[in-house]
Amino acid sequence: MTKEETRLQNFFKILGDESKFRIVLHLAKGEECVCVIAEKLGLDQTLVSHHLNTLRDANLIQDRKIGTWVHCSLNKKTFDEMEKLYQKLLNSENISDKLCVSHEICRSLIKEKL
Repeated sequence: MTKEETRLQNFFKILGDESKFRIVLHLAKGEECVCVIAEKLGLDQTLVSHHLNTLRDANLIQDRKIGTWVHCSLNKKTFDEMEKLYQKLLNSENISDKLCVSHEICRSLIKEKL
């Protein structure tokens, strides 16, 4: 796999976790304090902090400290990059509509459709 393909795969792998995905969807509405994220999603604050660390390490979120509170927001630049990469790697020109003709059964099924 190319570096770009691996990066996109890791992006989807992180978002494949339900809790991380819910946090990202929540942060899409705007910046939020960690304690409020935990409360609104019904998750333990320690677990939310763990997920936020993973999201931060992947550069999907950014945070800032206000007094004793940590406020998080999505890193829009990273999401824009992932969207462009997705479009580049999976655009319609790269996706073939050719049917399988490698096996006898496939060839016979294609002939039936024609």
